[in-house]
Amino acid sequence: MHLRLQEEPERHRRNALWPLLALVFLSHMLVALLIWKISGPSAFFNPDTGHYVLSADSLRHGSFSVNGAPEIFRTPGYPLLLVPAVASGRLVFVALLENFVLATLTAWLIWRIAAHLFPGTKAGWWAVILYCFEPIGFVYSQQLVSENAFMALLLLFLWLFLRFLDSPTYGRLSLAALGLAGATYVRPVSLYLPFVLSMVLLFFPCGLRLRARLARALAFPLVILLLLAPWVARNALVAGYSGFSSSGDWNLYFYSAAAVQAKLDGRDFFETQIAMGANNNDLYFQLHPERRAWTPGRIARAQGSEARQIITGHWPTYVPIHLKGCLVVLFAPGATEILKMIRLYPEAGGLMARLQNEGFLAALLWLVRTYPVTAFLLPLLALQLALYYILAVFGLRHLTLAVRITWLVLGGYFVLISGMPGAVARYRGPLMPMVCICAGAAMAYLWAKRGKAASVGASQA
Repeated sequence: MHLRLQEEPERHRRNALWPLLALVFLSHMLVALLIWKISGPSAFFNPDTGHYVLSADSLRHGSFSVNGAPEIFRTPGYPLLLVPAVASGRLVFVALLENFVLATLTAWLIWRIAAHLFPGTKAGWWAVILYCFEPIGFVYSQQLVSENAFMALLLLFLWLFLRFLDSPTYGRLSLAALGLAGATYVRPVSLYLPFVLSMVLLFFPCGLRLRARLARALAFPLVILLLLAPWVARNALVAGYSGFSSSGDWNLYFYSAAAVQAKLDGRDFFETQIAMGANNNDLYFQLHPERRAWTPGRIARAQGSEARQIITGHWPTYVPIHLKGCLVVLFAPGATEILKMIRLYPEAGGLMARLQNEGFLAALLWLVRTYPVTAFLLPLLALQLALYYILAVFGLRHLTLAVRITWLVLGGYFVLISGMPGAVARYRGPLMPMVCICAGAAMAYLWAKRGKAASVGASQA
């Protein structure tokens, strides 16, 4: 069922777009100035920022390494984007400017996708408004991390993929594959997405014969694999690691396997991580002295193999842990990420740690007494998120079957792959532009229905 209420001339919709894009850019800039005034430039740094900056600096000198060792944990997409900021000597200013341009590009792509899916309506206008006030995307545009670049490239892929579904040529399929490969070079979380989407291509577009759909379902991941193969070859050559990024092995070992081990031992999750040597090479090599002489690639392979053995050997223990992480990704309001930037919430020892160690009621009382602003914002942001989801479910009904399934597959993929132990609201970022697009369609429908009812009432009067 398509949204077909209150047709608007194309010229009017385009004229309304530019003030919206200006609103996105200027609102991000004004918030950045406020954060700078309150907390200084350090507020824009995330625990991951230093690693990205070192990688970007090494790219300037013709390599991709950290502390003299080949970098296989990070992929080169975001460090490459940071090179101009590092080279300029004004890291924070230039990197934030890049973030705000990327946020504006994301808003433009949201508008284009909404206009493509719901032609002749205000869905794009509403979707951009909702995106502008969506907290996760807004917060991480104020930090020197890869979220903005990833979301922009992911939406570029989505726009190209939707165009392919309308006109399923190999040229459009290749362009969509190029967009998704670019997003994967920024953040490897989308590494397995081509194989999931190839299942969708077995059934859509419905107008193609089965043989044609099968050919495209095979071609799509193959093109992406060819685009990613040079980096896999580079990792194998310089570090003996035959994979795209060692972050998956590291996360499996120090998050998923650590969570299982914590349950088995009856210990705190964060204590177990520390005891396993997370972010502490000296302790890790004390526990595994034979690995001290190994290459980073061999260590990563060993960590991944050991983690998989622990998880598969105790999967009834791990499944509830992972499902809990999925719920955190979907429903955690994200207020703490905002307030850390303006020094109204601690960097460590916050609500999540107290929930695990002291229980819900004690943690809640601590939050109300110590950080009342956070205690106020948590239910407010939770209500906003619930409203976005309700509107998105309503708007999802107005999509075609192929697009609806694509939406659900993308959303399900990012929730499942991000719902590891230690999951936070930040991992919800890739979902929110899609939520805003569907919610924007619902708002356009409701607004048009309201206008139509008012018009009928006036004519009757």
